Parts: sequence; C-alpha cells; structure tokens
Amino acid sequence: FIYGGVGLGKTHLMHAIGHYVVTHLKNLKLTYISSERFMNEMINAVRYDRVLDFRERYRSVDVLLVDDIQFLAGKEGTQTEFFHTFNALYDSQKQIVISSDCPPHEIPQLEERLRSRFEWGLIADIQSPDLETKVAILKKKAETEGIPLPDNVAIFIAGKIKSNIRELEGSLIRLIAYASLTGREISLSLAQDVLRNVLQNDERAITIEIVQKAVADHYSLKLVDLKSKNNSKSVAMPRQIAMYLCKALTSASLPEIGKSFGGKHHSTVIHSIRKIEDLRQRDGDYNTLINSLMESFR
Repeated sequence: FIYGGVGLGKTHLMHAIGHYVVTHLKNLKLTYISSERFMNEMINAVRYDRVLDFRERYRSVDVLLVDDIQFLAGKEGTQTEFFHTFNALYDSQKQIVISSDCPPHEIPQLEERLRSRFEWGLIADIQSPDLETKVAILKKKAETEGIPLPDNVAIFIAGKIKSNIRELEGSLIRLIAYASLTGREISLSLAQDVLRNVLQNDERAITIEIVQKAVADHYSLKLVDLKSKNNSKSVAMPRQIAMYLCKALTSASLPEIGKSFGGKHHSTVIHSIRKIEDLRQRDGDYNTLINSLMESFR
C-alpha cells in the first residue's frame, strides 16, 4: 500500500513497478487500473450482463496495480466487488499494489474489512524529498534535456519549491524554456526573475489556519466560533466545511485537523468529511459552493 501527497510520484512508482514486471517477469500476467476505471468497468459489466468476464479479468492476474484507491470511498457496490477480487488474489498468493493519497485508516467511507486488508502488507509513506534529493532530481532532469544547470540554481529552486516533484520539474522546464526563447544562459539571477511568481505562490502554502479564516470570513463568523463547542447549524455546518477543505487542501492528518478545531476527535473530522461529500453528491448548489471555496485558494 503506497500513499502520499499529490505530485510525489505515486503513479510514476506504480508505472515503474509495472515496467519492471513486464521487462523482467514476462511470464506474469499484469494489470494496471485506476479505481475509477475499475468502478466504471464493473458498472458496464453489470449493465451488459458480463460480470463473470469482468471478474475473470481481474481475478486471474498475477500482479494487480490499482491507482488512487481513495476514490472507492462511499462506493459500496464497488467496494464489495473489490473486496472479493482482493481475497481471490490474496488467497492465490498473487501480488497486489495499491496507491492512495492517504493511509488506509484515513480514507473516509471505506469498509472496515477493506481497510484491514489494505493494512495486511507493507505500507509505504511517500514523503516529500529532502533538499539533496530535489537537487539530484533537477540535475537529472536538466541532463535529460541536454541543458547544463549550475549548482547554485539547482539549490535555489530546490530550496524554494516545497510542494511536490511535479512543481519542481515544472519550474525547471519553465526556466529552460525562457532561457531558450531569449537566448540567455541559465543563471541564479535569471532563475530568481523567471520563477518569482511561481516561488511566491509556493511559499503561500495552504494551512489549516488559512482555511479556517477563509471559511469564517465567508460565513461572517469568528475563528473562535469554528473552534468552539457551539453545534448550532449556523456554526456546525461551516465547521464541517472547513474540516473538509483542510483535508482536501492541506497535508494535515485527521488528528491534526481535529486538534485545530478545539480538540475535536479525528472521528468527528471523518464524520464531517463524509457529510460534506454526501451533500456534494446530492445537492448541486452545495457542490458549486464547495468548488467556489476551493477555487478561492488557488
């Protein structure tokens, strides 16, 4: 079970595993799929009476790679089907690799029987790379592009980009493109100039406090209201929205989020996330509101 934040390379790692199997273990049957596609294929199988074919396809493989398993949250029928697929492969001693944006115990609306199975094997937490690793990534990327990258430029970018590898490489590509278009050599001063806006945005990383203030302002509340024990609808609903946004937009864990809302238990945070997810699915206006709030942070 592989988990980590957006842009840290989970999908890349899944593809690397698949490539290794295809290259070095050619006798093994491998399937890579996203959980969303698994769900859509299952729906079509039921619709066109091809359930047995669907089950045979996924329960007869030697290696099953499933990306973004968190999207099965709340999908009871799909979770049941995946539960039996997991069991069939596990009992046959096949290899299952799953990725998610959070550990199993933090996936909301996930059946306990699936959660426990996800925790049976190795759980790998993909962390943001340290400075030295980011410098190495930048140097390797520049080498691939055939562009010399001064050490001080690599260190500058690596020290400023704190979000993810995708942003790291994106900043380098932007710098290379600008240098190519203007005919200038890559230097520290050029990097500081070209990446000024990118680096400023990255430094304004979204925190729990930023989310709380934005939601409080939107509902004309005080921060202390969101952290209080006041459970009136006028306060409880904005608090649940804020908790949901904290989980969606920050890297904070459920206990950390709960602690920031007046010491709420993480189970309260989970309940809030599930409630908002349910409302988004049932109420179009409500979904528009949440989308609008999320966009305000971008």
